[in-house]
Amino acid sequence: MVTRIGALALADFRERRRRPGYLVVLLGTLALGLLAAPVGDSRWEVFQVTDLHGRYTSGYVGTVTALGGAVWLSLAGFGIARGTIGRDEQSGVGRLLAATPLSRVGYLAGKFVSNLLLFGSMLLALAGTALAVQLIKGDSDRVDAVRLLLPYVLVTLPLLAAVAGCAVLFDTVPGLRGGLGAAVWFVVWLVLVLGAQAGGGPDLLGMRRITASIREVLAAGGRPVDGVEFGVGLTADNRVLGTFDWPGLGPGEAFGPAATGVLLVGTAVGIALIGALWFRRFDGSGAHPAAGAGGVIGAFGAGRATDPTGPADPAGGAAASSAGPAGFALDPTRLTAPRQGRIGFDALLGELRILVRGQRLWWAGVAVLAMAAAAVAPDGPSHAVLPFAMLWPMPLWSRMGHRADGGSIDQLLGACPSPLRRGLAGLLAGILPALAVAAVPALRLAGAGQVRAAAGALAGALLIPALALLCGSLTRGPRMFQTVYPLLWYGMVNHVSGLDFLGASGSRAPAPLAVAGLATALAAAALALDAIRHAVR
Repeated sequence: MVTRIGALALADFRERRRRPGYLVVLLGTLALGLLAAPVGDSRWEVFQVTDLHGRYTSGYVGTVTALGGAVWLSLAGFGIARGTIGRDEQSGVGRLLAATPLSRVGYLAGKFVSNLLLFGSMLLALAGTALAVQLIKGDSDRVDAVRLLLPYVLVTLPLLAAVAGCAVLFDTVPGLRGGLGAAVWFVVWLVLVLGAQAGGGPDLLGMRRITASIREVLAAGGRPVDGVEFGVGLTADNRVLGTFDWPGLGPGEAFGPAATGVLLVGTAVGIALIGALWFRRFDGSGAHPAAGAGGVIGAFGAGRATDPTGPADPAGGAAASSAGPAGFALDPTRLTAPRQGRIGFDALLGELRILVRGQRLWWAGVAVLAMAAAAVAPDGPSHAVLPFAMLWPMPLWSRMGHRADGGSIDQLLGACPSPLRRGLAGLLAGILPALAVAAVPALRLAGAGQVRAAAGALAGALLIPALALLCGSLTRGPRMFQTVYPLLWYGMVNHVSGLDFLGASGSRAPAPLAVAGLATALAAAALALDAIRHAVR
């Protein structure tokens, strides 16, 4: 049993590390390591200690990079960790595994271990970056491997084990396998990981032990510690900061974080295996979550039809088959193309139907409430509600750019006159929900004389669907957008001016014309990529 689980986990890890999403998250992890402990004149910080920063000892560099990795990978890593069960189902591997003696619990355990291998490989690369930063910076040439690696073992790895377990659970629970699951996880991440810094909840980041140790060092050096505050998050600080010498957590200080880590790992295993309540080993009986979720799974872009004779549509609906009734072959080259004069409108309606297909009434009701809240916000015309309203259509945007992924769907769409028109129709279908959300705040801003702010809101409404279309076209799946967009949104609401795509920060935000130009460039790149694929097919 253990051997089969290990073989499944290793094979799954080898397949996933070749995917574009893995490379994107890995590069982001390494970049974050350089931002957490910059070697140049960068003012970016990941770990803040009021008006101080530590000398680059092994313990300090290991701690700040481990904290940054915990925050980053618990969000971005979740996007690449989940979805593997759906891929097994779509590729047919799941039906092969269902014929083996591997049990449901064993299969889910293998996926959990595969997620751990995925995160572990990134943490090894991040730890190597931390060591290189220490040596290049030259604050301390004494390498203490224990203090360098201890934060990864005590803080980051247990937290990512919990993320790995949740990724497996989300892959099995009906309704959480697609865009809604990404939105739910983003809320969970905000509450648990960032809320851990406030001190009122579980100490998932080990902040209590770390901050207590730093306070002891500062007090021993004669510095007042009453006003010292700590935080974790990407910020820019242009002040001249003082320095302190902190060796990092030692083995004697590891008991508290170690106990939390053991509890997290045990909880992670339980979370992953509880998914067996919904998972049915691809047995084709309709008990598998993809079949039992009905329209919800179809709407969120992660399910597939359970008909074993037809290929899966990655957007989540039933796949179009190239066989007609009674097995008669359907020749796509003999299909009658829609009339040229109506193809744009017909294609737009079709793309809109695909985006909203299977959505429940409660989802539409919340969307209406979000737009109504933007219309009656008590603080007058502002962006206060708009950023949060812009999160709700994320399940729709997640489906852009990757619906047709080979098989008979591509052949049927090949009968249409122009792939460019299809792409433009898909782009416009994604823009319409964004404009519906942004229209009322933009009108209120324009009516109050805030023309630049109104233009910024509309430009942001163009940028998000263009980003979704490019992400979907690049990776042929929803995960990249579901990872990138929450990070972009989080930077915006935290007043990182360069990421303020909605113009909420006023004059410090990018010019609306620049945002609209970027949206045009992203959309053009996505359409060009689709045209190239169509030409070489």
